[in-house]
Amino acid sequence: MRSTLDELSRELDELRALVASISPVNLALSEHPDSLVRQYVSIRRRFDNAAFIVALYASFEKFIENLIAAYIEIESRRLPYSELPQKLVIKHLQRSAELLWRGRLGDGRYAGLSEMGIIKNLFECLNGSRPYLLNEVAVVAHDSNLRAKEVDELFAAVGIEKICDLVRRADELGEWFSASNGFEDVPQDGVKRAVIEERLRDIVERRNQSAHRGGSPVDLLGSDAMSDAIGFIEGLSKSIFAVIVGRYLSSHYAETSLCVVLEQRQGDGPFKNGTIVVVEQPEQQLFVGQPVFVITEPFTRWGRIESLRLDDASVQVVDPGNAAPQGVGIGLSFRCPKGAKLFALSVDDDVVWHPLVSA
Repeated sequence: MRSTLDELSRELDELRALVASISPVNLALSEHPDSLVRQYVSIRRRFDNAAFIVALYASFEKFIENLIAAYIEIESRRLPYSELPQKLVIKHLQRSAELLWRGRLGDGRYAGLSEMGIIKNLFECLNGSRPYLLNEVAVVAHDSNLRAKEVDELFAAVGIEKICDLVRRADELGEWFSASNGFEDVPQDGVKRAVIEERLRDIVERRNQSAHRGGSPVDLLGSDAMSDAIGFIEGLSKSIFAVIVGRYLSSHYAETSLCVVLEQRQGDGPFKNGTIVVVEQPEQQLFVGQPVFVITEPFTRWGRIESLRLDDASVQVVDPGNAAPQGVGIGLSFRCPKGAKLFALSVDDDVVWHPLVSA
């Protein structure tokens, strides 16, 4: 799943580079001695605007589709087909049948798909085979551009209801909103759903206008508005990703015995804006660089142990046998809410964590 967010981040960085280049390129053209070249400035501005908004929406849509596909692929390895969310089972059956009925396989976005492949996957799903493959195009299918309602519907089909409500209090979306509005602090009650709805609607409508009518010479986005639109898509996407990661970490680790549970000591911290916690003596080894996470509904924070402190001394490893009457101090790469349980993994999970880079 992590690779889907990495790909989006790369594409948004490219869009930021495009935005940063618009003013200097237009300035250079406007001062060109050839009058014909100078006439290109207004034309370029319109087409730069169209290219930007089409690419921004396409990156977001691809991210959502790829994230859902990656998440449900993981879930299908964990659960029998019959135990997948009922909405997903129904959608998978109906959309697979629709693909066969329309006869569009092998063309466009359906290149590489065949009737036999769709039927084989569907048969194995319905027959209770393990392992089985879902028809990905059926899972991510949608009939409209991704406004808030359509985003909700896509995730509801895989068992996550009203995701645009769930992300309202997520860190990344709140940070974008505060920066966009010049606020010093993130709003405690989260970003209003109406903001998410309006910003997605504006991007979709601008995208449709550019794609179907070649853009409009009026109401073009300036560089600041473009940068803000990128920030919104990035904040929303990272917040959605955090919700999905939370579901994954809950089902694969927190609800199993595959992780170490760390209880915060009552009355001790967290300190340093929540990045330092004191936990009871662990039952398993802790080490600097260890992957850790905390689940706080509706989203999750994750990262690594950046430092360990035992008996007022910095250490690289804390073994279960170490006497720790005052608890173990843990420096985290993220903020941990007071009283929340920390979960630590003994090895990395590259579904979520980037590889640890040595200093």
